[in-house]
Amino acid sequence: MEKLLETTFNSLPKDIIFDIFSRIPLKFLYQFQCVCKKWQFLLDLNPEFRAFYHQKHKISPILLFTKQNNDQFSTQLSSYFIDGTKLHQFSTIFPQLFTSILSCNAILCLISKPEILLYDPIIKRVSNLPNSSNFSSNSSWAFGFSPFRNNFKVLHFYTIETFDNFHYCQVKEVMCEIITCKSSQLGLNSHEKNWRFIGKCPYNILSRKKYAYVCGKIYWLILEKKFNPNCVKIMSFNLEIEIFGIIYFPKTYSNRSIECLELIEIKNKLCLIDRLPWESSMNVWMMMNEENGFTNLWVKKYEIDLMGIVHHDVRILGHLGKIDYNNCDDYESDGEILMKIGEQSLGLYEFESEVFKELGDRIKMHGWNLQFMIDRKLLL
Repeated sequence: MEKLLETTFNSLPKDIIFDIFSRIPLKFLYQFQCVCKKWQFLLDLNPEFRAFYHQKHKISPILLFTKQNNDQFSTQLSSYFIDGTKLHQFSTIFPQLFTSILSCNAILCLISKPEILLYDPIIKRVSNLPNSSNFSSNSSWAFGFSPFRNNFKVLHFYTIETFDNFHYCQVKEVMCEIITCKSSQLGLNSHEKNWRFIGKCPYNILSRKKYAYVCGKIYWLILEKKFNPNCVKIMSFNLEIEIFGIIYFPKTYSNRSIECLELIEIKNKLCLIDRLPWESSMNVWMMMNEENGFTNLWVKKYEIDLMGIVHHDVRILGHLGKIDYNNCDDYESDGEILMKIGEQSLGLYEFESEVFKELGDRIKMHGWNLQFMIDRKLLL
């Protein structure tokens, strides 16, 4: 049957195949990837079809909001497109409170004390993972994807007390453990998933909850010694081989306070955001990798003028790549970044024109916490 299906599939012209599949809702395209290898390649790996589908449906990023109801012991999820249109498909209520809500490749990682949920908002599948026996209120978490093995991985950092014989006192050390879920098992519950101990974390990251995930690696800002700006570095964790590493800053910014630095992914590259509250510009440094012929070389990619923004608290939430449909390249242009100004305002900054536009009252944030901007291109 599969052989007959593949023969029929191959006999159709490419433009007809694209037109047929582009009429199908994203939810069902997601399921059709499992029909045969040809369909999996077309729907999951073919950049031409992705660009064709995005152009026809005008796909835009999704903003995900959460609201915790302590009285009813529940968490509500709600979502909007950038233009303010409410996306009802993502709206749902979980009968529990979550201590952490993370995201990677459009999959949500919802962490509560009794369990961890991996949630696919398109097909609304949930995978239940056991929570760690080392769970505590000061735990730190990270969520990423290993592209080579096609696995999602959750990292858990916690502290233990040990005795320092040299100083003759009790000291706290940060430990790390990991749990894995294959992407093909999303929506399936398996009792074989267990936490694996990775070892001692080389640096204390518990106070640095925010991290950046970029192409199979997770990055944190760390501080080797308190009150010493020269000791600020970037710790990495390779999800493929599961080892820690260290990356150094651009020399120009090696003496900056950790409070004015932030890590973010832009155009599949690790970027360092630098700005003090009273400064009128924000610098974006991009780390070039081996694919560009360099190793850990930082380039000052953008300088964002903030003169028109009257607020000291400005943060970059994510990058919106503009698709070049002729070249089928998602990142041909520099695109835009979504910025959060204060607690209740959002805006878009376009790199090429250097123009900032406030989104105004398109999206009502009152009472809701903005968690993520999910790039919907990842959903296909």
